[in-house]
Amino acid sequence: MSPDEALQALGPQRRAELTAGASGWSTVAAPEVGLRAMIMGDGPLGLVSHTFDERETALLLPCGTALGATWDPERVRTVARAQASEALRRGYAAVYSPNLNLARTGLSGRTFEMYSEDPELAGVLGAAFVSAMQSQGVASCPKHLVANDTETERQRMSAQVDERSLREVYLRPFELALRDAGAWAVMAAYNRLNGVPCTAHAELIAVVKDEWGWDGLVVSDYFALGDTLGPATAGLDLEMPGPAIHLGARFGAAVADGDVLADRLDDAVLRQLRLASRVGALGDGPSADPTPPGYVPAEQAPELLVEAAAASFVVLRNEGDLLPLSASAGGRLAVVGPNASRPTYQGATFGRVRPAGVVATPLDAVRDRFGGSWDVVHEVGVARTRLEPLGGFATTTPDGEPGVLLEHLPAGGGEAVLGEVRADTAFIWFGAVPGVGPTTAPGVLRLTAVLTPTATGVHRIGAGGSGETVVRVDGEVVATRPAPAPGDVMGQVARAETTDGEVELTAGRPVTVEVEMTSAGARVQALTVGCLAPQPDGVLERAVQAAASADAVVLVVGDVLETSRESRDLPASGLPPEQVELVRRVAAENPRTVVLLNAGRPVHTPWADDVAALVQTWLPGQGFGDAVAAVLAGDAEPSGRMPVTVPVADEDRSTWGVALDEDLALDYTGTEPTGYRGLQRQGRAARFAFGSGLGWTTWVHGDARVEDLPDGGAQVTVTVRNTGQRRGREVVQVYVRAPGEADTRLAGFAGVRVEPGATAEVTVPLGDRAFARWSADEGGWRTPPGRHEVLVGRSSVHLTAELAVHR
Repeated sequence: MSPDEALQALGPQRRAELTAGASGWSTVAAPEVGLRAMIMGDGPLGLVSHTFDERETALLLPCGTALGATWDPERVRTVARAQASEALRRGYAAVYSPNLNLARTGLSGRTFEMYSEDPELAGVLGAAFVSAMQSQGVASCPKHLVANDTETERQRMSAQVDERSLREVYLRPFELALRDAGAWAVMAAYNRLNGVPCTAHAELIAVVKDEWGWDGLVVSDYFALGDTLGPATAGLDLEMPGPAIHLGARFGAAVADGDVLADRLDDAVLRQLRLASRVGALGDGPSADPTPPGYVPAEQAPELLVEAAAASFVVLRNEGDLLPLSASAGGRLAVVGPNASRPTYQGATFGRVRPAGVVATPLDAVRDRFGGSWDVVHEVGVARTRLEPLGGFATTTPDGEPGVLLEHLPAGGGEAVLGEVRADTAFIWFGAVPGVGPTTAPGVLRLTAVLTPTATGVHRIGAGGSGETVVRVDGEVVATRPAPAPGDVMGQVARAETTDGEVELTAGRPVTVEVEMTSAGARVQALTVGCLAPQPDGVLERAVQAAASADAVVLVVGDVLETSRESRDLPASGLPPEQVELVRRVAAENPRTVVLLNAGRPVHTPWADDVAALVQTWLPGQGFGDAVAAVLAGDAEPSGRMPVTVPVADEDRSTWGVALDEDLALDYTGTEPTGYRGLQRQGRAARFAFGSGLGWTTWVHGDARVEDLPDGGAQVTVTVRNTGQRRGREVVQVYVRAPGEADTRLAGFAGVRVEPGATAEVTVPLGDRAFARWSADEGGWRTPPGRHEVLVGRSSVHLTAELAVHR
């Protein structure tokens, strides 16, 4: 049965039911027309457990900025196919990915999910991800449409964007992913756009559906709707999660009352049926092909992720060609820093992923790769200051089983409805708790753990969640936290806010930690329990001494999981002061210091000139450790280029200091352009420019030429020569400046791998949009007449060829 035939066979009430999800992760089935429920899952970092259960593992992908740093559509396709293949194995019909918002400030709590500050780079790579995922029969659902580029008050704030910036910048990645790559779905954002919620923004959705001629499904972000008529009339097709709150039967009632046209309901349902047809969920035939062309078997995926992580690393500095190190040279190698043994593989969102098996840390992998010839020593260098999951400590249940006991109790007391032994101590449930019931019902969540301290001294133990939370140690209350305000439950859960207290413990003497969270019921239920043990003295001095006695130092610094978090933005881009001091002290002792930056965002690095080598490694997923070892040893080239700008100071950004006004509006227009274009407009230099990166070899660009194409675009061809001693990958970047413009913008790019001493000719196509600009007066795209500069080079500031086209 075709989507159109299925629509005609459904009655009005049944059609309305299909406009809201059945649960947190599935759509409503209609067996009478062969429509099966479709499982939809979060996915920018990997397939998220529908119950956020740490026992359900998945591939942990390189983060968005890491994929953006590859500047390599084919590499992104490889990662997308690996994820799509896993989705097929698990029965997912759609994945909420990629995140096509822009890293316009560098300070968003979700910068790590975003590909770039530049719309062309984000859009080209996002489109590559979409097409590769859908080649496996799994729908890609890019998010969040549109201007969801900040986390502060994201559910209520309004992005105030002029029409030209909206079209040229913020909608551009979605245009490439939806119109050009043909994404089968898109997620509408929480925020307002010029005062109107994106989920109820008729003009915005009309651009997507009507102007672009796009035939996919518009899905709401979770709990993003505030009413029925706004989204229903504007063009939203599916409310998630289910069961229905604002759509579903209410959509049908609005049609029956004449408040919404019946054609609007038909459009919503037809788009869902079309999606079902594409993913094999409509009709009597089999579901999606279990092994389509390009399918990635489970056993091959981890190595692909290691390769992708290595390809994303960006060498920002390499004085004296310190890197790569010779794995066979021998000597003492000091691996220093908090992220060497406790790296950050991903950012903190609802979409946290637990990878399967043991994932190598950078320290583990370097010891394996270099330990045969080098004496590898390690010092952490920095004391910990944040609570860490209690499940990571030596804990057992009261019965002595490793882990913690988690119990769900009815409101008012009584026997536990469900008891489980869990390894993690951070829990989230949307809509329903398996085996318990809906999260909207009142109840009590109780965690009990027997903790055996390994150090004597003051421990900080704390907790927080979706209700009032009390922490007891051996029966004594050490911390309490009130329930979140009703309107901020989701926000506090996303931020994982906790309250802690101090308790004196003795090494080897067990204590019982009991945490109770009492909830009045909410859309989401959550509990987070953490502990900070006494920190050893002298960690900095020991690290400095290790560096002083070493032949080379690998210093791994950066973010912890809590640094970049959903629903919270960063106040500044620098590292914690204690990490900066560690870098400066170690570099002063050993001139052969390599710093690896483990952060999925641009980091303020005023100390960069103090170290011999600096590599941005992002939040690279489960392949981090093995990729680090391969890159340091020269087994793999870190061929990444910066997808974001690192300014000399945060204050140099055009967005610096611009905050929400009293109406929760954020002025985009007054800060445009942002990123590298903003620095150019102000005449300010970058510390590390957009598009920059060194790799393991050197390059010279030769002759360049540009040719007009019949479709209004152009084609740039340039010769590049590998002047180094190793095979490498170069990225040719083309920027344009229209008549009268003060800054350039990326128009196209292409990568090429070349043997040492060899020359290659690289062609970069430029579509007609490279020269067009949005005319608000005329309501369309227009190409300014005159001379358009075409600049070719290795980064946004290293442009060696100046060409031109006339329009």
